[in-house]
Amino acid sequence: MLLAIVLSFVHSLYFVVRPYCVELARVPGSTVWWPPGRDEKREHEPGVLVFATAAPLTFTNAQYISDKIMRALAAAPAPVKLLVIEASGMIDIDYTGSQIFQETIAELRSRSIDVAIARLSDPRAQAQASQTGLIAALGPERTFRTVEEAVRQLRPGAKPDDLGKKDDAGGRAAEGSRSGAP
Repeated sequence: MLLAIVLSFVHSLYFVVRPYCVELARVPGSTVWWPPGRDEKREHEPGVLVFATAAPLTFTNAQYISDKIMRALAAAPAPVKLLVIEASGMIDIDYTGSQIFQETIAELRSRSIDVAIARLSDPRAQAQASQTGLIAALGPERTFRTVEEAVRQLRPGAKPDDLGKKDDAGGRAAEGSRSGAP
């Protein structure tokens, strides 16, 4: 019994230290961004990478997540000018994890890659992002309620009124509005 508990704990810890990280693509004809399945149609915005991680941002995994982001950028078929972090899985952010992520943001900006965060919905994580300086490093105008909103407003060549316009693929207006939080 004790061995089963220990193994279960180690298994759970592994998923925090090495979380699921994935590039997202738009579901055709929608404003939904989802991990593409094998042989599924998907839409990408030129110059945009949408990246999601399914774990809190902590000292145990921040470097791993940053490394995964860098690999995804390097593997992109075209130069990336905007990275959107889909943060619905970030339910906790510690100081060290935030500092590592801020260094990654600074490095990306030095390479002329804009960075935004979307769907950081957990109130505790929002407060922690503010308290640790993550929101300040991003800039409060780089936090969004939806991935689609971030992409529409910040994608290469975006115009200030792009959020209210219909998209090219499905004719749907963008959903959501810029987040007041954090």
